[in-house]
Amino acid sequence: FKRTNDVYGHPVGDQVLCRFAAVIKKYARPGVDAFRLGGEEFAIVMSRMTDEKAYDLASKIGVAFGTEIVPTQLGKLRSTVSGGIGFGEASGSRLDNVLAEADAALYAAKRAGRNCVISRKRMGKAEPIKPALRSA
Repeated sequence: FKRTNDVYGHPVGDQVLCRFAAVIKKYARPGVDAFRLGGEEFAIVMSRMTDEKAYDLASKIGVAFGTEIVPTQLGKLRSTVSGGIGFGEASGSRLDNVLAEADAALYAAKRAGRNCVISRKRMGKAEPIKPALRSA
């Protein structure tokens, strides 16, 4: 995202963030809440969601975001998203522990080549979000 701001400027970066927020909003439903943590980091809290369903929802958001186009003076800009999934326990978990797990999975997704979603149960199975689009 730093490259987007450096190359296209902060107003374009702000448009990209707004587009991402709009995509997340399309997938809103009871038990799915999104929060901007800061900068270009977002958290989506999904209640009572299996690993498979959480992965599918995150992947759908990634695909939908990858089709978003932001017009710029340098041409059309498409961006990608990397995601990490953390899980709480039925017996209860501290939010900071779940976020730390998601953060570790996010960095694994970035190391795997970006434009993918990884959870602790899929740490070795990074699959690119389709369609693969060039990253900003």
